[in-house]
Amino acid sequence: MRSRGGWIALTALAGTGWLIHAQARASVAKQFVGAWRLVSTEQRLADGTTRPAPAFGPNGVGYLLYTESNRMCALLMDPTRPKWDDRQTAPPDTVLRSAYNGLAAYCGTYDVNIKEGYVVHHVELDKSPNAVGTDRKRFFTFSGNRLVLRPAPPLPAGVVDYSLTWERVEK
Repeated sequence: MRSRGGWIALTALAGTGWLIHAQARASVAKQFVGAWRLVSTEQRLADGTTRPAPAFGPNGVGYLLYTESNRMCALLMDPTRPKWDDRQTAPPDTVLRSAYNGLAAYCGTYDVNIKEGYVVHHVELDKSPNAVGTDRKRFFTFSGNRLVLRPAPPLPAGVVDYSLTWERVEK
């Protein structure tokens, strides 16, 4: 009888530990939910220098949305992309290429791995049809109302670290 009581108490404590761990995981996952505005991008190069992500420039703008139903959407752009003169005609190829290259747009589902500190974006739609069905792994850190995402390798050629800093959009 006595050992059975001890086993029940041990099981209850272990269950409580599991519950606390599950609640902590859920709490971290809930930190993602909401709208985030791009603050900055930074790439550290192999030679030690840094630069903003070339696709978005030093004044890149963007939004990142996470929902409670594990849906996400990311839109980023270079606000200095050239505009074409006439909305009735097609833009020149160089302007069209700049418009395409200066925009990241994708949506899908996401999963958070709390233990290893990353989120995976499962791409369901993307400006590039070749990216549909791929996964984008991002290591994350939270600091106050900021979220920093670091894409997992492979990184662009010559880049050894890449971070995107987001700030929570308040109501």
